[in-house]
Amino acid sequence: MSLIRLCILVFGLLLLSPGVTVFAHEIELKSGSIIKTNYISRSGSQLTYQQFGGMITISLSEVERITYNGATDGNGSRSARTSVDSAGAAGVVADLAALLQEKLAPRTPVETANISVVSITTAAGSGSGFFISEDGLIVTNRHVVRGSREDDRQSAKKIEEADESFASVKKALEREKERLDQYERSQKRNRITLEKAVNEKKNGLDAEWLQDTRTSLEEKDRYLQNWRADYQARQDRYLKQAREYEQQKQDFRQRTTALARQSRFTITLADGSETSAVIYRISDQYDLALLKISGYKTPFIPPVTAGKPALGQRVFAIGSPLQMNNSVTSGVISHYRGDYVQTNAAIYPGNSGGPLVTEDGQVIGVNTMKMITEKFEGLGFAINFSIVRSEFDDFLQK
Repeated sequence: MSLIRLCILVFGLLLLSPGVTVFAHEIELKSGSIIKTNYISRSGSQLTYQQFGGMITISLSEVERITYNGATDGNGSRSARTSVDSAGAAGVVADLAALLQEKLAPRTPVETANISVVSITTAAGSGSGFFISEDGLIVTNRHVVRGSREDDRQSAKKIEEADESFASVKKALEREKERLDQYERSQKRNRITLEKAVNEKKNGLDAEWLQDTRTSLEEKDRYLQNWRADYQARQDRYLKQAREYEQQKQDFRQRTTALARQSRFTITLADGSETSAVIYRISDQYDLALLKISGYKTPFIPPVTAGKPALGQRVFAIGSPLQMNNSVTSGVISHYRGDYVQTNAAIYPGNSGGPLVTEDGQVIGVNTMKMITEKFEGLGFAINFSIVRSEFDDFLQK
């Protein structure tokens, strides 16, 4: 029996023996395979692990995630679970709550709530979200991960209007081209007629009439030349704008299609590290969606427990406006309007999906839109968190 086969046999027998420690680590490959091992070592873009009594080295580009489970690694130090992306960069640890608490050291309830807020990158842009359970559930707006239905309708209408406008301009240019060509053909016929008259009558033509006719033809030639140059310039501008418009329309439709099909999203945590989350559920009735990252204990923002906060109570909107992650703005509760909490806290593009929290760091709503009027500043709106609980009750109870 060879040494390798003997090592494999002994290794297998040890696994079946009582009292043997289970594997401490797991390597999840992009192919879907899971490798269990007691030893992992990383060096640059390479990952080495122990299996079947020997060491195997693979590229980190093949790895989706590595999970350490409090075991002793190759350097003799103990580590928590860690997720590693395909580039091999360290991501989040299993006990994210403890890690972010230690790393960011929040000093107030609002700062504590802020460590649960994430930025979500999609095929069409970005938005915000926040953890609502310790097992990785993230609530956000439906339009962040699927696009706004109203925006889609408005975009479709604008595309239809633009298509009609370009078609109208194209048709007008085509008609003008016909008139231009017709004018040019008329000029050629007039010149042929003049040359024929000159050849037939030779010296019998009136000199003044001949001069006037030639002068008129020359003026019309100059007019034709200027007209054609102007037409060509407008035609070139139209073609350039049409190409740019078609490219923009194609890009828009590709982004819209990609967003509609996207099921995994890049999540940027409060400390700047990244991981990924998958769609769990999308609400049909409300602008809400639920994502999840698996295998981690996450921080989360608790809901308001002391009843409905009073009008005028101070609140804070947290999110990532203009990709400035985990920004905080403040205001007060202006009103309750049906399923929405109205506030004057500034809510900008990118805040969508982020939480509206009280001074105690409890979430009262999910920021979802901003209404602007001509006479006064914008009003921010958040979906009341009670709607989140009713929509996703089956998930929140698990």
